[in-house]
Amino acid sequence: MSRFLIAASALTISTLAQAANWIPTSPLVQIGNDCDLFFDSSAYLEVTDNLYSGSVKKSATSWLITPGLALEYGKDSALSVEFKAGRTFVNFAGSEFSGLEDSRDALSLGVTYADGGPLKLSLNSSYRVTARNDDLQLQGVSGSVIGATLVRQGNYVHNFKADYKLTERLSVGLGYVNTFNQYLDPVILVNAGVSTFNTNPLTELNTKSMPLSFDYQAFEKLSFGLVLQHDVTDYSAAPFYNSTNAPRAALDHQRLEKDFAGLTAKGQLTESGKLNGVIRAGFNRYNFDNIGAQTDPSYSVSLSHVLTERISHSLTLGRDIAPSTTNGRLDNVTYNYGVSFAAAEDLDFNLSVSKSDVEVTANSLVTTIDTWTYALGASYKYDSHLSFQANYNFTDAKASNASSTFNSNTFSVSAAFRY
Repeated sequence: MSRFLIAASALTISTLAQAANWIPTSPLVQIGNDCDLFFDSSAYLEVTDNLYSGSVKKSATSWLITPGLALEYGKDSALSVEFKAGRTFVNFAGSEFSGLEDSRDALSLGVTYADGGPLKLSLNSSYRVTARNDDLQLQGVSGSVIGATLVRQGNYVHNFKADYKLTERLSVGLGYVNTFNQYLDPVILVNAGVSTFNTNPLTELNTKSMPLSFDYQAFEKLSFGLVLQHDVTDYSAAPFYNSTNAPRAALDHQRLEKDFAGLTAKGQLTESGKLNGVIRAGFNRYNFDNIGAQTDPSYSVSLSHVLTERISHSLTLGRDIAPSTTNGRLDNVTYNYGVSFAAAEDLDFNLSVSKSDVEVTANSLVTTIDTWTYALGASYKYDSHLSFQANYNFTDAKASNASSTFNSNTFSVSAAFRY
């Protein structure tokens, strides 16, 4: 608790000092005319009635302190670079959760080259450690297998894209995306005298995506296009342990391949500019291990509309297939509606309702998971350096597998400080 109070005090003192002109102007360090170094930190308090996202609830209170640095180079030049590094220190109230206290790293790098010519290059790479179960539960992982633990993961994303303007209206884009995860620090569970890791039933996913797109600027603020994308996901067994030295069974699948072909539309959908959209619709062709290809429709529709000067709302629909951490695939249909209200220049409120219908096919079994999520939030920007957020979230997931059924209420408040 002391570390949380110290961090909160530091945020307050820094803000007051700035108001009194006791400290130099942001950024923290400026090197020449092109390189800025910022202190980028946050504090977060969460209260939840279902820490493990399990069918049997367990309440917990946690607070997270994240000191970090952000470096920006060449912000207004042809070559720009942004690097962020932070470490989150996780604390829980109550001695029973002391074993869950840890630190989690987050790193990201973004490089963009755009000299005003026809070619634009961008590279983004990130690494983030997480410790959570809800994403696994929504992929059909049995809560009884994970047990009363939080599953730690290291998540990597590497993204490269090249855009080239062939003519004034026609452009082409080629990309490469690699995402993969690793399970960290597996926890030993003992059931009926048999010891296992909480990662025993899981698989790690390594996905490589290669999108190719063509865009035609039909109108000033509306374009149409064609997208072709090839995805390959390789499955590998997560860390496995059994005190009886029983070997892990061979994985049912080694690889999932998917090809998408579709059309896109993005930009202003009305002359007033109040309705904007990003639409992608087409078909997926996919198969496990090059056997028995199937074809299904796939789409994503994102619409945003300005109702009044202060109120806007959005609607997002999607259907796609993806690999699951249960060595299978997810057939996912999602719906989301959100409303935002700008109560003042520095105060915003938002409300969203989401629904997802997931069908998980793995190990010759099909699990269906229907989830409703309701979120209410507020954000307040004190000044250009300090902001505050408060959120309430209710998740209700009903699955054909009873141990994957859960609901949770979560309330959080946070502060972000950048100087």
